[in-house]
Amino acid sequence: MLNDYAELVKKSLAPMIRQYGFQFAQLDSDEMFLIGKGFALYVFIDRRDRRGDIWYVSLDPKGIIRAHTLMYVFADRFTSMDRAAAGYPLPQEATDEYIAATFRVANKGLLDHCHDILSGDKTWLNGYQDQEGESSRHIARFLAPYFRRQGYYVKSEEE
Repeated sequence: MLNDYAELVKKSLAPMIRQYGFQFAQLDSDEMFLIGKGFALYVFIDRRDRRGDIWYVSLDPKGIIRAHTLMYVFADRFTSMDRAAAGYPLPQEATDEYIAATFRVANKGLLDHCHDILSGDKTWLNGYQDQEGESSRHIARFLAPYFRRQGYYVKSEEE
């Protein structure tokens, strides 16, 4: 098991990072962000379950940062061709190779089917099963300075 997953994430998601000009920012050894204009993708490794995941982080009109699972988007929009990006045979589950494969699949599926999400168009959230998202202090604390530097209002914890 890797101690720091940043290089694995950067390599697996490099095409998406390049194409959309995301800024890579690392919170810790297994939590990172791909920061776009007024939104971010939260990329993390669940060490207990030994899997990788990507969530969408929005900034709502009231300045509140919210995290939204993308699992419904993955299930709805991704195809078997996207899943083939993992390679064959599939890496053994709960390994670093498996985590890298899940990010390769996410990279391919997001690039092929999710321009709206990757470009920061928030209209896809209308009617989405996780439309409200959830508030997370540690995510908000980390991303607030990035969004403020972009000129966005971010509600402070004291407000």
